[in-house]
Amino acid sequence: MVEERAICLGGSVSCGRLYLEDLTFYMPDGQRVEVKKTYKPDGYSGHNMANLVARHKGRYHLLGLFCRPGMKVLDFPCGSGYAAQLLKDQGVIYEGRDFDEPTLEYARHMYGGPKSRFNFGDLTKPELAVGSYNLIGCLEGIEHISREFQFPAVESFYRALKPGGILVVSSPESSTGESGSGRDNRWHKWELSRNDFLSMLHSYFGEESVELITLKEVLHTGVMSTCFYAVCRKSI
Repeated sequence: MVEERAICLGGSVSCGRLYLEDLTFYMPDGQRVEVKKTYKPDGYSGHNMANLVARHKGRYHLLGLFCRPGMKVLDFPCGSGYAAQLLKDQGVIYEGRDFDEPTLEYARHMYGGPKSRFNFGDLTKPELAVGSYNLIGCLEGIEHISREFQFPAVESFYRALKPGGILVVSSPESSTGESGSGRDNRWHKWELSRNDFLSMLHSYFGEESVELITLKEVLHTGVMSTCFYAVCRKSI
């Protein structure tokens, strides 16, 4: 019999992941997992917390603009998997990938279904089958891997798209204006400048197939931030 060990997920916004509901479940190996809905720590207002949730959900509405019934959609990294719920009415076949197994199991319990599944995935070695997806979202992901893995990740996305497929990828602008490790967020291993972000995407998709959206906003922490969202189309 496997000894029960408790894992706690969720908690304050500093955890870097957003859990929308409480849930207690068991992992396949017998470990008990208790998930607590992400809460606001002391000093945060309800407005700031609502802003955080709205921003996290809002990025998937951008992905939803390109969804069509029957499309195969990859969300990588998927975090706690709430995108599956947000996109289900679009009629897509959803796959979420992430490296954290307890979070994936939470996602399976909360959002799994006939047209949504969750699998292990590591952005440093994506291992995606060629020509498998119509649409790939890599939202708030690329900055969490070191720079030596960023080009290979984009190449893997490009190869995994079907002809005519679309990649939607985000990247926060480095506050220094130059590419480097995150100065304002310790979880960001390598933030890209606008030029470096575009150069990376152009090397696979070409200049004419990449559209850049720039969003400036005040985060829930009160810090002004610039984030780039790129829509990259693979030629037919």
